Amino acid sequence: MADTEHVSLMLGPFEDRELEPHEYQEVAFHLARCEECRAELAEYGAIGRELRTQAVDPPLDGFKDAVMRRIDALPVPLGVRVRRLFDRIGGLFPSGLGMAMAGAIAAAITVVLVTPYAQVAMHRSTPIREIAKAEPEPALRPGVETAHHAIGREFGEAEEEPQAVISKLESDIPSVAVWNEPRMSTTVIWLPDQQ
Repeated sequence: MADTEHVSLMLGPFEDRELEPHEYQEVAFHLARCEECRAELAEYGAIGRELRTQAVDPPLDGFKDAVMRRIDALPVPLGVRVRRLFDRIGGLFPSGLGMAMAGAIAAAITVVLVTPYAQVAMHRSTPIREIAKAEPEPALRPGVETAHHAIGREFGEAEEEPQAVISKLESDIPSVAVWNEPRMSTTVIWLPDQQ
């Protein structure tokens, strides 16, 4: 059973209905038996009623308008203003139009990024045999052959070493040159763009 000192501390919250249910029951059970605590609770009630009658509600006429004017007078950050602008613009257009614009932008970026690779892929689809045809060795003129042997002897090269004779340079792709060496086969040389 709760003692009077302990219960007297809970009489104010009991009057204001701020106690937990088990505390509320404990105080109510004590008040049923203790006359002194009932008198103190009656004093708390009288003080509470007196305070409620003394408090005057301030006039609230125009209060909301005054607060709203002060809020509107506050500076709005740039990020918030931009976000509000886009929200207003977005509200004017249906969401389907926004999705269509996003799709169109994605398609444009895809075209810009994929076009160079598509051109290379289209040129690669041509069979290599058509691009680099094996051609017969051209007949060397006597003056050219003599110059070849003279250069070879000058640099100390043996005459048995195969010489590369480029008979034709061809390619549809500007950064690739295909050349034909008659004795060894076809070789691809990558050249820098001349643009």
